[in-house]
Amino acid sequence: MNDKTLAEIAGWMDQGLWGRGLAERYTSFVDQKVAAIFNSVAHDSDLVLIATGGYGRRELAPFSDIDIMFFAESRKNAGAAEKVLYRLWDEKLDISHAFRTPKESIEEAFSDIRTRTALLEARYLAGSRRLYELFRKDVYPVVALRKQKQFVAEKLKEREKRHISTGDSVYLLEPQVKEGDGGLRDVHAVLWLARVVFRIEDLCGLSAIIPGHDHKRFLDAYDFMIQARYCLHSESKRQNDILSFEYQRAVAARLGFCDSKKFSGAERMMRYYYLKGRIIRDISHAVMVICSRQYAPVFRDFSKKKINDNFSLSGGKLIARNEAVFAGHSEKIMEAFYYLSRIDKKFSNRLSEQIRESLPRINRRTRSISAAVYHFREIMKGSRVYETLREMHESGVLGRFIPEFGALRSLVVHEAYHMYTVDEHTLLAIRNLERLRTTTVKSLEALKEIILGMEQLEVLFLSILFHDIGKAVGKHHEEEGYKRLKSIMERLNMPPDKRLRIEFLVRNHVLMSRIAMTREIDDPEVIALFAEAVGDRENLKAIYLITYADMSAVNPQFWNAWKSSLLWELFERTSMHLSGSGGVKRSRDAAAFFPGKTAMQKEFSLFLNAMPDRYLLSTIDARLKEDFLLHQKASAQGTAVRIDDRQDGIAEIVICTSDAPGLFSRIVGFLSMKKLNIVHGRIYTGKNGIVIDKISISNWKDVWWDGLEHDIINGLEEAVIKRKDIQLPGLKHESHGLFDAFAEIDNESSDIYTLVEIFSQDRIGLLYDISKVFYQKGVDVASARINTEAGLAQDIFSVRSGSGKLDHEAALDILRDLWHIVKN
Repeated sequence: MNDKTLAEIAGWMDQGLWGRGLAERYTSFVDQKVAAIFNSVAHDSDLVLIATGGYGRRELAPFSDIDIMFFAESRKNAGAAEKVLYRLWDEKLDISHAFRTPKESIEEAFSDIRTRTALLEARYLAGSRRLYELFRKDVYPVVALRKQKQFVAEKLKEREKRHISTGDSVYLLEPQVKEGDGGLRDVHAVLWLARVVFRIEDLCGLSAIIPGHDHKRFLDAYDFMIQARYCLHSESKRQNDILSFEYQRAVAARLGFCDSKKFSGAERMMRYYYLKGRIIRDISHAVMVICSRQYAPVFRDFSKKKINDNFSLSGGKLIARNEAVFAGHSEKIMEAFYYLSRIDKKFSNRLSEQIRESLPRINRRTRSISAAVYHFREIMKGSRVYETLREMHESGVLGRFIPEFGALRSLVVHEAYHMYTVDEHTLLAIRNLERLRTTTVKSLEALKEIILGMEQLEVLFLSILFHDIGKAVGKHHEEEGYKRLKSIMERLNMPPDKRLRIEFLVRNHVLMSRIAMTREIDDPEVIALFAEAVGDRENLKAIYLITYADMSAVNPQFWNAWKSSLLWELFERTSMHLSGSGGVKRSRDAAAFFPGKTAMQKEFSLFLNAMPDRYLLSTIDARLKEDFLLHQKASAQGTAVRIDDRQDGIAEIVICTSDAPGLFSRIVGFLSMKKLNIVHGRIYTGKNGIVIDKISISNWKDVWWDGLEHDIINGLEEAVIKRKDIQLPGLKHESHGLFDAFAEIDNESSDIYTLVEIFSQDRIGLLYDISKVFYQKGVDVASARINTEAGLAQDIFSVRSGSGKLDHEAALDILRDLWHIVKN
């Protein structure tokens, strides 16, 4: 794709070509070029050139692969096909090709589902018309009509896997326009299934199975997705189908979305994208259900059962007993959702329409009607909270009943690591919290036990529902959300005890994660402050569950073994503090560690007395003995290294040596060079110059190979003993410029340490460069929390200068150097 062609495509868009029309114009443009080359090279050969896949359905995007198939009765024409192929490559065309005979076409179609779907969209390009008719007569019917049930099943399974791999939601902040939920591939899947099941050849033919209004909406949404993909390819100048932050503003401008007083053009475009994506998702799902029913026996329930005077069960669906059920009684809409939450059935299509038609009736009066409030609160106590709230949100009822939540619909807020819109994040957090009650995941057993022991589940679900309502206003959303809770709590008539707990959880929903990720949990001062904030064990259990739900809904990878272990340790230590035990009592009697070895007992006692109190508090007895033996080894050879592989997948590298300037910097530099992801570092310096550094690695299992431990141990010993300077390439991840880098110093949160927080685009060697600044300024690092995800680094260091915290002048001096590092 050259600049001239891109300019020509831009000209077509300026002329008003849109969606399918634009794709067809560009496809015809490529057709002419490909056919001309074929005719100039192989016009007299017994060969036909067929467009397949996206090229076959006339949906080429600027940087799409051009899928072609050479079709012949035998392999003797492969030479002519090869000549054509070389000429196409000479013209810089991105060709994806195959050569097949009739027999090979059928065999490959039934051995590879992707080949079969590509052949379903075969289209004549050039060459022998006789051979193309042979393909349509002898090959296409076999590919399209045999093993239909298997094809439908495989396509449905493929769709599910595809959605999971791309985020499993329409409401992604950086959606996959082609493969994602509600993307172009869902449209393609509908067409493939309709061809096989109903012999429908094109999208216009779908009107036979989709109501007219939905058919038009579906085609309009399809057009928008094609246009968005065209703009994305044109802006990124490559085959790129992820509508990332980097390109959203430019794509929005190409699509004609301008800034308004409240939203940027990019935000307005994304809201429109979600609307169109949802249309594709819902209608494609409905078509797939229709197609799958052709091959699966459907149990038709003709029974009718009265639920109350307003609603009945009929044909396995919840229906209204009369057409005017909501007229003058808007509170009955919430009653319908209450029964939806209690009965494992769905609304009938007509009841769903009645609810949508009655949305304007949900107003300030409805929100204060006791029956509506009662049914809403009962929903939050049931066993189908997520499913019911999802249906309420999709229908528009939730936003009308709780306007504070309605302000979050499709709201794009750019926060580090977040993958979903604010409303979608909230609903997924509720889903994850609810799933804890039935989970079989071993790592979540402790959380499951806690939630099953909770009596006020309504409080938990309401707290999650409201935890981000402040984001509709902007920054400091915890405080803003807390302010908006007053009127909600009054409308819902919440009892004082529940109200106080909900307010506490909304106001402090990031408190536990912030402490776990930024502070040293083995510091008694930190535990005491957190315990004082939560007040009692019920609040502690509730905030632990809320923290899990919130973090697990940030993105599918955000909740991991490392974060889980940090939060569990914080929960356990705080729980013991609140119960008055103050922590685990440990014996430090040397005789218990080395019975019958008097000399070893004496040396062990000297070792314990030399180490700082925080080391003794944070180290279990088994590790104390291992660390002492490592110290013995280091005393003999200068440096000793041990690697502890934990059950949660985290490896801890322990280095024991004598204290020396720049020690921590050299260690993290060497580990960074080995592509190890450092998530935590603790440095313990004894009175006699002993240093024990403990570095936690999160990706140990991912990078492990036979011999890695030996390589790391030898390399570390050499880096420490020979004091080699580390040279690392300053490679940055792609930057989208949404998150401002910063370096901040906190001298208030800890009595003995200065906390230094850094947020920056990640790169190899960043941690090494930061630690080198501390070394050059004579600052000692006591511990480090390292969080690196999605190309971003958020690191917190506990440091001291001499015997105390940094003074004002030293803090400013270090900030200047750190600012230079994070900005460059």
